[in-house]
Amino acid sequence: MEKASSFLLSFVLQLLCFLVACIATNISTDQSALLAFKGRVTLNSSHPLSLNWSSQVSICDWIGVTCGSRHQRVTVLNVSNMDIYGSIPPQLGNLSFLVSLDVSRNYLHGDLPQGLSRLRRLKVMNLGYNNFSEEIPMWFGFCSELQMLILDNNGFSGVPPASISNLSKLETLSIKNNQLRGSIPKDIGNLQSLKELFLVINHLTGSIPITIFNISSLEILALTLNELSGSLPVDICRRLQRIKSISIISNHLIGHIPAGLSNCTELYDLSMSYNNFDGTIPPEIVNLERLERLNLGGNNLQGSLPSAPDYCLTNLQFLNLGANNIGGVIPSSISNSSNLKELYLHENNLSGQIPTRWGI
Repeated sequence: MEKASSFLLSFVLQLLCFLVACIATNISTDQSALLAFKGRVTLNSSHPLSLNWSSQVSICDWIGVTCGSRHQRVTVLNVSNMDIYGSIPPQLGNLSFLVSLDVSRNYLHGDLPQGLSRLRRLKVMNLGYNNFSEEIPMWFGFCSELQMLILDNNGFSGVPPASISNLSKLETLSIKNNQLRGSIPKDIGNLQSLKELFLVINHLTGSIPITIFNISSLEILALTLNELSGSLPVDICRRLQRIKSISIISNHLIGHIPAGLSNCTELYDLSMSYNNFDGTIPPEIVNLERLERLNLGGNNLQGSLPSAPDYCLTNLQFLNLGANNIGGVIPSSISNSSNLKELYLHENNLSGQIPTRWGI
C-alpha cells in the first residue's frame, strides 16, 4: 500500500514538473516572438516598449500584452498608435494562443510574413494606418477564425485575394484607402457572416458582383471613390434585408435608382451621389422611416421631388439632390423633416416658393 502511494505521489510530482516545464517553455516561446518583434522595430531609449519589454518584467505585464487566465499565454497584442517604425517578423506567428492583433496607426512597412498564417486562433487583425505594401497575401485565408480584418490606409495593391472567401466567420472586412485595382472578386459573396464591407478610396473597376447582394447578413456596403460601373439589382432589398447603409459615391454606376430600396426598412444612409443614375427619384423612397442621410446629388435624375406624408422622413438630417435635372416645385412636405440640418438642391430646374415652415 505504501509503495502504491509512493508511486502515485511520484507520478503526480513528475506530471506537475512536466506541466510547469511546458508552461515555461510556451511562455518562453511567446517571449521570444515578442522580442523578435521588438528587434525589428526602431525605438528610442525612452519608448515604453524599450523600458518595459525586458526579461526583468513578466511577459504578461508587458505594455500592450494580455495573457489568458487559463494557460498564461499571450492572447492579445495591442501596440496601436505607439510611434513604432519597422517591420513585422515571421516569429510573431509563434504566438499560437493569440486572439487579437492590433498594430494599427504606426509606421510599419514591408511585406506581411507568411508566418502570421500560423495564428489559427486569431479573431481580430488590425493592420490599419501603416505603410504596408505589395499585394494582400493569400495566406489570410488560412486564419479561419478571423471575424475582423482591417487593412485601412496602407499601400496594398491588386485585389482582395479569392482565398479571403474561406473566412466563413468574417464579419468585418475593411480595406479603405489603398491601391486596390481590378474587379472585386465574385468569391467575396461566399462570406455569409459578413456584416460590414468597406472598400472605399481605391481603384476598383468593373461591376459590383451580384454575389455581394447575396450576403444576407450584410449591414454596411461602402464602395465610395472607386471606378465601378454597371447598375444595381432591382431586388436589392429582397437580397439585403438587413442593410443599414449603402455608400457608393463617386463611381460610374448607371441605370435607375431601384424603387425596391423602399423595402430596406433598416436603411439610415443611402449615398449614391456623383454617378450616372438617370430616371426619376422613386416616390416610394419617402417610406424609409429610419433614413437619416439621402445623398443622390450629381447624377442625371429628372422628374420632380417626391412628396411625403407628414409622418415620413422625420429622421432625415442630410438631403442632397443637387446637380441633377429635377424640376417642379419644392414640396412643402420636405419641411416636415424637423431634424434636417443640411439641404442641397442647387443646379436643378426647381420653381415656386421655399416652404414657409423653414422660417427663411
